[in-house]
Formats: sequence, structure tokens, C-alpha cells
Amino acid sequence: MIVEQRRFGERVRALRSQKGLTLTKVAKLTKRSVSLLSQIETGRVSPSFASMRIIADALGVPLSRLILDHEADDTKNSSLMGVRERKVLTTQGGVQHQLLSRSLALPFEFLSIEIPPGASTGEKSYTHDGVECGLLLDGEIEIQVGRRTYRMKPGDTITLNSSIPHNLFNRGKRTAKAVWVNSVPMIFSTR
Repeated sequence: MIVEQRRFGERVRALRSQKGLTLTKVAKLTKRSVSLLSQIETGRVSPSFASMRIIADALGVPLSRLILDHEADDTKNSSLMGVRERKVLTTQGGVQHQLLSRSLALPFEFLSIEIPPGASTGEKSYTHDGVECGLLLDGEIEIQVGRRTYRMKPGDTITLNSSIPHNLFNRGKRTAKAVWVNSVPMIFSTR
């Protein structure tokens, strides 16, 4: 289960203290203001996904350590995951990522993504290692990859090099739903 924003902030504060880092030091490492970091730590602000990743990187831990209440059982060779067992991360703006596999140790990440009308995966484009493949199930989304813009409709698929700055936007009037695979785990990674 994913922790709520207050618990995320508590974990950030505890880990920062454990590592002997001041808010000022973490602010320099993350290029975020001391005020914003303080508000995140006290649960008054819900950080964007990009900010969560940057904070985790600055603290030297995988994002999953800050957002997951427990680790999945990775000892099985195969498993079925019920809809109520899914780990869910809802980022600033309401974009919801659901992990569709039980194991956090897979060499890829299998996700369901829901993007509400007017929402995006972040204020700025972002990059990471690997390749992404997506299948849009419902709604419409716009994907900015470098200087190119793609408009996806239900049934469309996309493959993109994740090292190129990219971002997803829902400019439509209903929630967009997609199935996504990241060749290198980045949202629920234990690495």
C-alpha cells in the first residue's frame, strides 16, 4: 500500500535526520527551497512525482523506500495480483500509477496509469534510463518527446527512448487510462 503525503514527509524527515543532513543541504542537493521541503516533511504539500524522485536520489534511496508501506514478496516464480492488492502512487495533480505486478525485483515495470482531465505527469519534462511502451485504453493524451508532440487515442501505442525529455498531458474532458511498461523500473523500483 502507498503511504499518504503526511507519512511520505515523515519518512523523508526521518531518513534525512538519520543521514545527518540539514534541510539546507537537501535543498541544495534537490534544487528545491527549504520552505518547500519543510512543507513536504510536515505533510502540508503533496510533491510532484519528479520532486519525489529527486528527493529520494538526494537521500540515496530508491523511491519505493519512501512510498511503500511494505515490500512485495519477490520469492515466487509466478503470481496473480488481485485488483485490491495493487500498489498505487497518486502524484501532484492526481495522476495515478498502479503497479500491475507483485514483484518489485523484475527487470521492468508494468503499470496502469490514469491521468485526470487537465493533468500531466509533471510540470517539466523528465528523463530516466530505458525505454517506455504504452497502450492507451481510454481517453486521449498528448505526449511531448523532445521537440515532437504525439496525440494518442484509444488503441494507439507508443514506444519512446526515456533518456529524451518527455511528459504526458491529458487535455481532454475525461480521465485517460493506459497500460505502460518501463524497461528500467523507476516508480516502484527497489534499486
